[in-house]
Amino acid sequence: MKATETDIATHITQKGALESMRGTFNSHWQEIGEVMYPEHANFTTTPSPGEKRLSKVFDSAPTHANQLLASGLFSLLTSSASPWFHIMPVDLPLNKSREINIYLDEVSSIMYHEINNPTAGFSSAIHEGYLEYGAFGNMTLLVEEHLKSSSLRFMALPLYECYFIENTEGIIDTLYRTYDRSVGFLMRKFGVENLSENVQKFIAEDKLDTVIKGLHVILPRDLIDHYSLKSTDLPFASLYIDVTYEHLMHESGFHELPFMAARFYKSSNEVYGRGPGSTALPDVKMLMRVVQVTIRAAQKTVDPPLILPDSGFLRPLRTVPGGLNYYQRGRLNSKKDIDILPTGNPGFGVDYSKLLHEKIREVFFVNQLQLDTGPQMTATEVMQRTEEKLRLLGPLLGRVQTELLGPLINRTYGLLHRANKFPEAPAALDGVPLKITYTSPIARAQEQVEANGLMRALGILEPMLKYNPETADIFDTDVMGRGVFEMFSISQKYLKDEKTVKGIREARQKAEQSKQDAENLRASGQGMDSMTRAGATAQEAGLSGGDFGVLS
Repeated sequence: MKATETDIATHITQKGALESMRGTFNSHWQEIGEVMYPEHANFTTTPSPGEKRLSKVFDSAPTHANQLLASGLFSLLTSSASPWFHIMPVDLPLNKSREINIYLDEVSSIMYHEINNPTAGFSSAIHEGYLEYGAFGNMTLLVEEHLKSSSLRFMALPLYECYFIENTEGIIDTLYRTYDRSVGFLMRKFGVENLSENVQKFIAEDKLDTVIKGLHVILPRDLIDHYSLKSTDLPFASLYIDVTYEHLMHESGFHELPFMAARFYKSSNEVYGRGPGSTALPDVKMLMRVVQVTIRAAQKTVDPPLILPDSGFLRPLRTVPGGLNYYQRGRLNSKKDIDILPTGNPGFGVDYSKLLHEKIREVFFVNQLQLDTGPQMTATEVMQRTEEKLRLLGPLLGRVQTELLGPLINRTYGLLHRANKFPEAPAALDGVPLKITYTSPIARAQEQVEANGLMRALGILEPMLKYNPETADIFDTDVMGRGVFEMFSISQKYLKDEKTVKGIREARQKAEQSKQDAENLRASGQGMDSMTRAGATAQEAGLSGGDFGVLS
């Protein structure tokens, strides 16, 4: 259903209300951005292009810690070097079908390839989102279809442009995005005929650099026609509004929620999240103050302040290296007439700064994201330390998978499916719901906790197995073998299905039984031959049956 002028006015009013409600958050995020992510500190100010943004940054450690967190999340959650997700059927019996597993392996591979297609821009978008995720506790990613190449297109939307609305289930399903764009940009994106009369006048006057305030609204439709092919009838509406002249420039829709709004931490009574930047802000402010004071102390040490008499020198005092100073004879009675003031202890400031550096790194999970390895550690120690770190990251990973990765993969699957990028599905998958399993390095490390436990259990039982081999009868080795493949996220195409394994074992059993029967038959034939030879020998010796009577 197409939006009306009343709808447009309502959305503009709603945008203003959302801006007013977020005023406190904006000032908080502005303070964080100025010392941790200066490039995106645009919440309460509008900087000029090329303006220097580091006026309040005296130490780069907080910015670097946020960058390390973003890089760690990228490499351990959504690495472009190895697959980080896999599609599987929800029904457990279907997971045992080799045909279905091979098909879903191919589907997952196609999705991974399309996501990492250079034209999609996933790597740059997700990394930019992770930077905001750590600093401000929120990130927004938009997934659209690249119409020219029938591929995906990922965009990271800056937080200072985005406003969220939660539904009754606590899920963000409505996005208001404000932005300023030139008339030339709007002309290329929407076409001259879809712009307001005022903007068309700017185009006619060749004033393409004129800035227009825009608003992009994405929200669920109240009335949905599931059988309609019109974009204006799809489950999620997309409205591009010219706020300056209250004009609808473009309206379309999406089959799935096209944006992902993820929050690092979240309070139950707040829509927006908070991140490590909020937690580390007191330490960061203290660090900046300490560094400022330490810099002044170091300057005083290198170029100390002097105590001078109020008269006696013929010229202004020169403190440069090798400077010559002249004074009147008899005016200066001792060298104490020129003395050095105390300069402080810069070393103490440096030591305290290092302590604050470590605290900030801990808040940004730098140590947890760097898994322990090294020749000085045994494999058991590495596994135990890794498990401890992953326990601390459990809540973080759960929210990332729920609010970011899950919706992203669902959106990607829908776009590629409608673009006919997938091969024909097996008939057994018709109407079968699918689920996502995560195979990223950090997800595999969590799954391998079970594998590590299994290995330790077998190590403990090894002496018992040597003492009593029958103990091995309690193990279901088939389940253990397939389970290890799942724990390490190895494709099921490397395993035979249960039906094939059953046939192989039955054939092997028949072959062994035939071999045993042949052995028995041969043994039986050898016995008959021995009895025949013994009888012949007795006859040759002149013995008869009576010669072997019962002894009394």
